[in-house]
Amino acid sequence: MTTSSWRSTPAYVWCFLATIVFNIFSGHWDRLGVPLGLDRISFFGGVLLLALDPWAWKRRSLVLRPVHGAMFGLLALATISAAGHGTLLNSYGLFALLDRLLVPFVMFCLAPIVFAKAEHRALLLKTLVVLGLYLGVTAVLETLKLWSLVFPSYIGDPSVGIQFGRARGPFAASEAMGMACAACFFAAALAVTRFRGTWRVVSAAVVVLSAGGVLMSLTRSVWVGLVLGSVIAMVMTPALRRYIPVALAGGAAAVAIALAVVPGLQASVTERAGTSRSVLDRYNTNDAALRIVEQEPLTGVGWMKFLDVSEDWVRQADTYGITNVKIEVHNVFLSRAAELGLPGAALFVACIILGPARVLLPQNYRDAELVGWRAVSLGMTAVWGVTLMLSPVPYPLPNTLTWLLAGVALIPYVSSSRQERLALEGVASQR
Repeated sequence: MTTSSWRSTPAYVWCFLATIVFNIFSGHWDRLGVPLGLDRISFFGGVLLLALDPWAWKRRSLVLRPVHGAMFGLLALATISAAGHGTLLNSYGLFALLDRLLVPFVMFCLAPIVFAKAEHRALLLKTLVVLGLYLGVTAVLETLKLWSLVFPSYIGDPSVGIQFGRARGPFAASEAMGMACAACFFAAALAVTRFRGTWRVVSAAVVVLSAGGVLMSLTRSVWVGLVLGSVIAMVMTPALRRYIPVALAGGAAAVAIALAVVPGLQASVTERAGTSRSVLDRYNTNDAALRIVEQEPLTGVGWMKFLDVSEDWVRQADTYGITNVKIEVHNVFLSRAAELGLPGAALFVACIILGPARVLLPQNYRDAELVGWRAVSLGMTAVWGVTLMLSPVPYPLPNTLTWLLAGVALIPYVSSSRQERLALEGVASQR
């Protein structure tokens, strides 16, 4: 990309790229001495700048699809539920609405406009490569306990966040770290095929580092998701199918080498693989969610109210104990049903099927460059989908990236160019 093209890149593109980068510090800006989250500022600034740019909408416009109706319906239902149950204006309910629904949905809707041009998608790819480099190196430093080299320093503070002892990065949460590394892994793999020179070398390094970050996060759901996502992406991309055996063998070899070389990693992985407490937590919260659905099938207990009422619904099982009560439901589908009722769960499922999951269907790509983005989206959606079944997934960046990548992969489906509109108008006039 030439200097002139960098300078001609619209400001809203830089704002959305900045949102991705700044998002890794979401929830921890105060520890960096920043009073207001820069990711919020860059996101809303990007939306405003895009709305004010007439040329962006002339080049490409949105095509309303059923997914947009499902997203609007879920947002409306969640907002009404939050207002009715007093969680709309508290920080927990409000930020959950933003980070789990509003921002990801807006990113999906606007991605075809923001990243309509190949050069802007190249910037997105480079952003994810650089992000993967930072996260991968940070994961290694954490695993080696080289705390003096870790930035920001709060990552090394056991009192900050959760799951200290695993690679958890600036998120201070290992699952978020693993999911973000997985997204960077798929992006870096695509970048290896797209870039040349230094960027290609760096991208290849990030493939290894980000995969290592997933392993060192010690999060089983992300481990499974990365393998499943890699297989799905390669199976659904004809040019990659023949490389599946090589990729699986290479991945297994890389894991074996990492376990042998990185001090303490094998013991940590073995210990984590045999941990059962988190499984019991899932059993307890999921059973409680099912009881709520049985008693309140239409409305649930209210948006982000489960934590407040969980003690009323958790029961002692005959074969395992209660390990924790004040945690969210560890299945997002059950969580939506318990807090928004079956209508909310149905809308959530519809959003996924009509949105990220639709990337599974054959796409009419006039721009062959988008084929690679389809593979990236498929991989990340698989990682996200697995964790949805086993975790609350409250993390801003993994949610945002999943929907953003789907929006890019579905550009021909959810948007149209000026030339395409003119062609359709010409066909209609001939009739």
